[in-house]
Amino acid sequence: MLRRMIKTAAAIVLILSMTAGTVIVKTDVYSAKKAKLVTKNLKMNEGQKKQIVIKNKSSKAKYSYTVKNKKIAKVNKKGKVTAIKKGSSKITVKETQKGAKKSRKLGTVKVIVKKAEKGGKTENGGQAGTSDTPKTENTPAPAPTNCVDIDFADGNISKFSAEGDGVKIELSQNGYNDNACIKATNRAGRNDWFGCGMALDITDAIKPGKTYKLTCYVKCDADATMTIRSISGSGGGGFFNFPTQVGETVDVKAGQWTRMEAVYLSPDTINGKIRLYWDASNTSDIYLDSIQMIESVVLDNTFKSLFTDIFGHVGVCNTYTQMRDYKGFTTTLYNSVTMENETKPLSLLNARNISDTPPEGYVIPDNYIDVRYPVIDFSTIDNVINTAYEYGLSIRFHVLVWHSQTPEFFFKRGYDEANGYTSKAYMEGRLEYYIRNVMEHIYKTPHGKDVVYCIDVANEYFHNYDQGSKSVWNQIYYPNEKSESDRTNKPEYIKKAFQIAYDELEKLGLTGSVKLFYNDYNTYEVTDDIITMINYINEEKKICAGVGMQSHLDVDYPSPGLGGKISDTIDAFTAQGYEIQITELDVTDYDNSGKQLKYYTDLINMLVTKKKNGSNITGLTFWGLCDSNSWRRSGKPLLFSAVFSPKPVFYEFIEAAKAAWNK
Repeated sequence: MLRRMIKTAAAIVLILSMTAGTVIVKTDVYSAKKAKLVTKNLKMNEGQKKQIVIKNKSSKAKYSYTVKNKKIAKVNKKGKVTAIKKGSSKITVKETQKGAKKSRKLGTVKVIVKKAEKGGKTENGGQAGTSDTPKTENTPAPAPTNCVDIDFADGNISKFSAEGDGVKIELSQNGYNDNACIKATNRAGRNDWFGCGMALDITDAIKPGKTYKLTCYVKCDADATMTIRSISGSGGGGFFNFPTQVGETVDVKAGQWTRMEAVYLSPDTINGKIRLYWDASNTSDIYLDSIQMIESVVLDNTFKSLFTDIFGHVGVCNTYTQMRDYKGFTTTLYNSVTMENETKPLSLLNARNISDTPPEGYVIPDNYIDVRYPVIDFSTIDNVINTAYEYGLSIRFHVLVWHSQTPEFFFKRGYDEANGYTSKAYMEGRLEYYIRNVMEHIYKTPHGKDVVYCIDVANEYFHNYDQGSKSVWNQIYYPNEKSESDRTNKPEYIKKAFQIAYDELEKLGLTGSVKLFYNDYNTYEVTDDIITMINYINEEKKICAGVGMQSHLDVDYPSPGLGGKISDTIDAFTAQGYEIQITELDVTDYDNSGKQLKYYTDLINMLVTKKKNGSNITGLTFWGLCDSNSWRRSGKPLLFSAVFSPKPVFYEFIEAAKAAWNK
């Protein structure tokens, strides 16, 4: 049976989860396969540049490009085409092996150049026709701005620096397709936390919140994996200069050039220098050549539009930092966010912030017995609400009552960790104090009513023994409970929490627009218990709208399709009239079995079919932006390998949903 890992060492996890907004897609090292021309047609605007792509290039061959009409377009020795004026032409591509007398024709690329409209944008996002000088058909529009194009032919490495203790950088004649590249040596001080190599300053080349297609060629003196990392500030380590991995690593064979492709997402706000640097897993010399970055729109809003139509809310787990740094990614794909940690009790309560007098403006319940008062830290909540409103996102608030991430002092006498646990009478007041003041603040904060559309009132009650003993909540409320098998499925404090939260919604006039949920994982294993508890909560009136099904899944368990365990659980909740939200979706494949694509497509086919047949499924939330910042990253559980790098399953997931929805 799958068990959810307990999230400890929260600060370290948060640091490691701050993955840079770049994606690396691994391509094959040059092999015995024959080179093949990938690019067959190029549609371009005047002044635009595009690269002719050849698959399986040989390091022992040269490639030549011959353009038929040089008035229409020109091409350099590396296959980069520049559109000159409106018209059409052809480029013949040939391969010549070293020592061979004849060349092999790889094919012909058809080039069609359109006239750039004055003041309009080129396909690359560059401004066309913005010069004060009138343009004629013979005058090419300017190339796209804010891009990088470095082949080292001019010997200039001024934008580069050495990253890591003792590392040196220099020009080398051992380049890709020519006699110039950059080389990083003396990498003996490399470590797994920071790596080391050649660093490129891209601060002046990028705009905030934009995506850039990035390509380059890398080589290493020994077999290695190559990674691009990013770093902000002036370097020197420390929390704010902690380097972050840029997507996936790439396998590099000793002495062979390997192509890397990437999509880079720049931060929404650029403060200080931003550098990308190339790091190999060993300490050998590494080489870098032919770096290009061009602004480009990578994904459209098909995903968000489709799943908004089907479920109403399609969302993702964020930290507040990720929500800001990856605005372009999040707002393209999702209309809802759930904070990973920032809205849990552990983030809002601090043992050092206890007042001897009631905090100004706080609700003090009649049953509050304590003479000291926790001061709730609302600063991050306020930032999250304001940013979500600015970005047009809604918020699933997660969570009010959870045994796993509520600080220990909250349960102790006098709010002092050195004391023993307090009594049920005291906890009754504390529970009401916390819920009322959090909800009052959320919905009286500007835009809180606009964005926070549902609340997980309680989380994972039926897994509160996962730490080896019963939760503190149950120790206080049920001191005679001996074991998990002895646990009640009608917990008094959970019902009380829902009653308090619903009463707050009534006071604020929000019962028609904000829903309250019970959230849990492996719901297919405790289905009957959940139904018993929710019906107990709703004995007097319906205050719990339904269930958040976390859905931390694996390709081998549980069964995802119609008639499987998840499907049966949805049927059971539907029969009770519950609203259902898929709240923390990820699907691990730790053995790289290749089953993930089918699992995801079977799952979404089932969910969409259930929705069409009457199940009230109102949300789909993925737990993480991409594999590289997932809390289960070793199982590669999400639709993206890294930010803006969709896996094949992403597209199949969309098509499976469309097929089921349009039946």
